[in-house]
Amino acid sequence: MPLPPPPAGWSRYVLKSTFGMGRDFAVLHPDTGDQSWFVDGKVGMRPKADVKDRDGEVVYTVTGKMFGIPKQMTIADADGTEIAALRAKMFSPVKDRMSMQVPGGEPWSLEGSFIEKDYAVTVGGRHVVQITQKWVTIRDAYTLDVADGVDVGLALAVVWAIDRWVERD
Repeated sequence: MPLPPPPAGWSRYVLKSTFGMGRDFAVLHPDTGDQSWFVDGKVGMRPKADVKDRDGEVVYTVTGKMFGIPKQMTIADADGTEIAALRAKMFSPVKDRMSMQVPGGEPWSLEGSFIEKDYAVTVGGRHVVQITQKWVTIRDAYTLDVADGVDVGLALAVVWAIDRWVERD
């Protein structure tokens, strides 16, 4: 069953995992199938990924702690300056809850369910990002809906962090 179209004022992207070791995702426009972003996961001691734009330029880098309790990841811009820190709540039996501190901005609140594979992001009480993972696929696939005015690259970094947390658990 296909998802309904995104609300007015929102953009939709489809993330499809590529075969490989680092949890890479090609980010496609849902109507044309053109690749607009690429999330390049890295293999190593610490979870890491580069979010690249259409031209292959690194826009954000996501880095996690191998055995962080609670789970933690940081997002840095292309210059290496940390711009956000994600932290998962210690224990939440029904819903996963995460918070993301953005220096100089309002915190992002992420809530979702690994069972339903559905996550919502709010900023200041406003719903700004919706992440939905498709259940029955050969390769992992996500649908990402982003409200106008929200940084798509930053939303992609959050999707990769959630994916790593879910896959690790």
